[in-house]
Amino acid sequence: MARIGSGSYGALADRQGMRWDLVRRAGAAERPAPSVAISRLPGAGGGSLGRLLAEKLDYGFFGREVVEKVGEELGVDHWVVRGLDESARGGIERFILDVVSTRPLSADLLLRKVSFAIATIGRRGGAVLVGRGAPFILTPETALRVLVVAPLEVRIESYAATRGISEKDAERDIAFHEKQRDAFVQQHFHVQQNDPLLYDLVINTGTIDLEDAADLVIEALQRRFPATALRPSA
Repeated sequence: MARIGSGSYGALADRQGMRWDLVRRAGAAERPAPSVAISRLPGAGGGSLGRLLAEKLDYGFFGREVVEKVGEELGVDHWVVRGLDESARGGIERFILDVVSTRPLSADLLLRKVSFAIATIGRRGGAVLVGRGAPFILTPETALRVLVVAPLEVRIESYAATRGISEKDAERDIAFHEKQRDAFVQQHFHVQQNDPLLYDLVINTGTIDLEDAADLVIEALQRRFPATALRPSA
């Protein structure tokens, strides 16, 4: 897994902070852009789809490592919460408490911080979040929740090609990661990750390529949130 360099993380922080600052200055005249929360089967291309969506929409991209880094660092002056007033922060905290009461989260402190980070990023808008339970934390009022799937043989082939390993090793890795993710979601959110009823859109990258998949997500986002001006890049 690629590591996040301090430069790339700092650039993301600066750019996303500026996006949110512009929306905050606009006040009630402009609603925050909706977010996209992606869950995926290993090897189905959910991460690649997320990055492509962020590029097309000029959104911030928050993969697993970025979200965990935000959670580890999160404090009252962190860039993710900077500019939020006390009532907004309190509302997000109450929201997380509601999530805990209705869908018990683990007592793990980092998980709670990560969940707060995801809820805050999603509420502030204009972000693509992949993994770490984002579709189970963000609500349909603030985010389009997407599940990315593909047949096993397609995922094995793609995984092997991307990482330069044999298909046998790819099949072993996929089984391991799938078991880990299923256990994480079941343990911490008490749901089945692959339940289609938990999502607004399910995309099969075995039959739909990433470009078309990204266009479908953007169209669904525009239809779900017609009052919000989305500005996909050319």
